[in-house]
Amino acid sequence: MTRRTALNVFIGLVIPFVGIVSGILVFRNSEQFVLGFPILYFWMFLWFVLTSICISLSWFFFDSKDPEIEWEE
Repeated sequence: MTRRTALNVFIGLVIPFVGIVSGILVFRNSEQFVLGFPILYFWMFLWFVLTSICISLSWFFFDSKDPEIEWEE
């Protein structure tokens, strides 16, 4: 695996996975609320957006200019 591919996988998969799992472990017994939601639910909803951003950044920096990718029409 090249360094470029490893960084691509790290940004697109590892960061969101660690973010979601760490939030579950940290906030599972919390009774705090953020914007009316329990903090664990807020954390999960936040990671929906952050995961999309991580995948978009991964694509933009590593795959958007790759000549091997051809779009089928």
